[in-house]
Amino acid sequence: MMFRYMLPAVLLLSGMRAFADSPDLSLKPTDEGVFEFDTGQIQGTIRLDGAYHGVTRLVDKRTGGQVIDSRYSALNLFKLMSVNQIMDQPRHMERTTQVTPRWVEAKWSATDGHKAEITARYELAAANAIDVTVTVRSQGAYRDYELFMSNYFDKVLRPHVYLQPRGKGPPQLVVPMVNDVFRGTVLVFPRDPHAARLCLDGRWERNERSTPVVQMCPVRRYAHCLAFLTDPDKQIGVALMAQPGHCYAISTRYFADDDADRLTSYSAFDLSLFGDDLLPGAERTVKVRLALIPLDGDLERPLKVYEEFIAGMHGKGDDE
Repeated sequence: MMFRYMLPAVLLLSGMRAFADSPDLSLKPTDEGVFEFDTGQIQGTIRLDGAYHGVTRLVDKRTGGQVIDSRYSALNLFKLMSVNQIMDQPRHMERTTQVTPRWVEAKWSATDGHKAEITARYELAAANAIDVTVTVRSQGAYRDYELFMSNYFDKVLRPHVYLQPRGKGPPQLVVPMVNDVFRGTVLVFPRDPHAARLCLDGRWERNERSTPVVQMCPVRRYAHCLAFLTDPDKQIGVALMAQPGHCYAISTRYFADDDADRLTSYSAFDLSLFGDDLLPGAERTVKVRLALIPLDGDLERPLKVYEEFIAGMHGKGDDE
């Protein structure tokens, strides 16, 4: 994919106000399990079928840039894990679907190997944002239950995360770059000390379900449950955010200009959702937002969008 950014100055200054006040937030079926959207700011595709369900295409209409790696998807439910075990993969599990003009939903029933029902509802939250609301209803008992959500983006995009400083001070915006100390690993930015232990309890060492075995490397704690990528000219941001209380870690691939130094041929952020214990009858819900954002020179806009997202969750009575 080639990014060519030639935004008029008025768009950079006015941001989202340059677009229509009444965007089309409907999802239009084009095939079984496939839905297209065009809000005036973004256009793309959501799939409910196949291994790489989720957002398979996301185009910024101002620039024509397609930010999703065309082989994969974003907002993709990948692995179901608990302490020292991988239980299943929604990618390969049978599912049922429900469709309305405003949202589409996939539902995975409980199985012998994973005694919990999962629903993932995809909807356009705004003219530049897609939400997925994931609900787990447990029939079993699971310690440190995790739903691992993957998001695969074009390799030219550069990752950014806000991390807690050592001691006092404001959060620090960091670009994870290649380093020999953690070369070949996936970097994990946990929420807190307890969360930092989960990815090392053996769940990532199990491959009896043909899942990848990779060394997860916990590093600094995230300051905001927000990650974003920028294009080479830092004019567009691809932001991924969730409620901190329901997302115990953000993981990423470190960035390198040289392909030989990269861990993967794409850029990616993963969200480790939930992370607490489940008992029979327990229900957990988390909302994740994927947004395309016009950037300003100091990269502050993604954080503002995240703060608005969290404020909206509080307004609906959800915890942080």
